[in-house]
Amino acid sequence: MKEKEKVIEAALFMAPSALNVQELQGVLGEEHYSMAKKAAFDFMNEFNKRDSALQVVQIEDSFQMRLRPEYEGRVQHLAAKAMFHPGIMKTLALIAFKQPISQSLVIKYRNNKAYDHIHRLVEDGFVAREPKGRSFTLRTTRKFLEQFGSPEEMGKK
Repeated sequence: MKEKEKVIEAALFMAPSALNVQELQGVLGEEHYSMAKKAAFDFMNEFNKRDSALQVVQIEDSFQMRLRPEYEGRVQHLAAKAMFHPGIMKTLALIAFKQPISQSLVIKYRNNKAYDHIHRLVEDGFVAREPKGRSFTLRTTRKFLEQFGSPEEMGKK
């Protein structure tokens, strides 16, 4: 493995969330954005050929190392406690699977406590809220993708 690949692997392993190409460019000491992006993309392709429980995924212009979905269920209990209580997670799941969805519809399906859930999810950066008429349209953010993956991937777990 080349030195650049080792540095990318170390950076992705240590990062708590996805690293964008500019961050990788800085870690690599690479002068050109395009060269850093190519190095990250090449590393991802080579890494994902391994017979490993880990994978590297690209999320827009960022890269993240994470568990392959088929192994999450077996080791999930070893992870830190959930960041949200079950009520908030149910509200987040509804938003993720039905997005874009109006806030009023989320309240109708969940209950009035969903106002607090939505406020917390927006505050923590997992949900974006845009005005639409007398309500708001809700959708998940990039932070949600980095933390949980896409709703399609969630359905496979």
